[in-house]
Amino acid sequence: FWFRHFVKSLCCGFHSVDEKYHFIPGCDLSSNTGIGIMDYSSMEWLNSIISSWYYVNNDQVHELVKTVLEKELNNLTPDIIEKISLEECTFGSDTPQIKGIKTRVVEMPCLKAGKQQKVVIDLILSIDAPDFEFRLAVKVPMLTLRAAVQKLSFMGNLRITVLFSDQVPFPGIQNLCITFTDRPELGFNVELLDAIDIDAFGIDKLISDVIEDVLSKQLVYPGRLYVDVSKVGARGGVDVVMMPRMSDQHPGVVTTKVQVSRITRTTETTDIEISAKLGNEEQKKSIELMIDDQIMNHNFLISDFDAQDLLVKAWESRLIFKDIQYGSVKVDLADMEFTLPSVTETFSNEDKNVKVTVEVKAYLLPLIALVQKGVQVEDYQTKFNAGCSAPPDLNTGVLYVHIHRADGIPKTDDNSKADPFVTVYYNGKEIFKTKEVSNSDSPIFNEWTELLTESFVGSELTYKLDDNDVWPNSNDPIGATSMKLTKEDVRKVNTALKLDTQRKDATEDILLYVSVVFRPVPLV
Repeated sequence: FWFRHFVKSLCCGFHSVDEKYHFIPGCDLSSNTGIGIMDYSSMEWLNSIISSWYYVNNDQVHELVKTVLEKELNNLTPDIIEKISLEECTFGSDTPQIKGIKTRVVEMPCLKAGKQQKVVIDLILSIDAPDFEFRLAVKVPMLTLRAAVQKLSFMGNLRITVLFSDQVPFPGIQNLCITFTDRPELGFNVELLDAIDIDAFGIDKLISDVIEDVLSKQLVYPGRLYVDVSKVGARGGVDVVMMPRMSDQHPGVVTTKVQVSRITRTTETTDIEISAKLGNEEQKKSIELMIDDQIMNHNFLISDFDAQDLLVKAWESRLIFKDIQYGSVKVDLADMEFTLPSVTETFSNEDKNVKVTVEVKAYLLPLIALVQKGVQVEDYQTKFNAGCSAPPDLNTGVLYVHIHRADGIPKTDDNSKADPFVTVYYNGKEIFKTKEVSNSDSPIFNEWTELLTESFVGSELTYKLDDNDVWPNSNDPIGATSMKLTKEDVRKVNTALKLDTQRKDATEDILLYVSVVFRPVPLV
């Protein structure tokens, strides 16, 4: 009940925004609500909503916190602690406060039936609760101790991604993702409630370390909470899925367009060198600038936006004399990740009559949301229904290939088990090779790779499974198969591929289990 009303309130404030991130009332998806907000650039209304509903349905909130927190605490306990149980939970009288807010509409590169709009809301969330308290029962050998976690202070950057759709009932929200975009600042006290001298154990320090690890890493960074709101009407509740911690990194694509032009018209010819460097990857181009503009485009696939700079520079290269530097631009990608979707910078050399314009766009890639544990592969995308079932409008983007495992591998000539590994080819070019798994007929690889592609549909993936032999013997082929990518292959999870083989001793099908995920991005 409280969640549905909270979502309705969110819907009224986040219908649409202009390019300066100001709120605009009257979105088509919910303009019939008749509810207006007096000050769209203020966050006071949101804080008032949080204050109004903070104490409603406390029992259910406590049960949710207990279920999630207990599991994570026990996953990280050291050997000396056998079990941690959450006994009591008091959230305190001070409600969380929103200290900053920024909203933008994200273009949907992939649409299902009907009208959709994705809105990204970045908040600065602050909690200062001196009367906050969790009471824990900590079981150690031959003893159960009780401890209290008190005086919580918390400050972090929270991102709420809302997918609006006209195919679901009011408030028109199909699903909601809540995640922290960086590691929050965290403070709390741990007090042991039992009058027992246990300094030798250092239990209070152990408990403090476990709680800090859970609260600042496992759950909120980069843990994600997905809520499927579209099922509210059907079941009178919401689906809540806590996705496990998968990566500390924020992967993405950076597209760079460098345009070199004349300040004034001339008939002279100038030889110019251009360089765009990001991390260890550098793209260079030599151009002859006359009258017409010259352009260099390049796409960077990066594993993490944090602590990375893109450096673009231009100069005139001379054989004998010192090079003439025209200038450079440095773009901090950490700033672009959650603030500006694009940046345009210029620099010029009037003496050489040259102007350089650099346009940089950043695309934050969604998590793949696949978790493999042994032979089991869990697809969290299906849990919160946030996938895209329709074919993508774009044929350019990032292709993700995951090699899970193989089964049915025959024994070698000397009747021993193989040492298999997998090589992946994209349009005939090798892109990835797994490590070998020694002495196994059912190897688990759990390895993946990503690459930029400009033609997803029609491309070919080839998988080759070999048995690694010791030099000077050559590797023995086990089997291979190829697959032509189609519009239906946008997301194929844990698919079993039957390998073609020449092995006469193969008594059963040789199967390779793979996942393929395509995330469309408008490359340059």
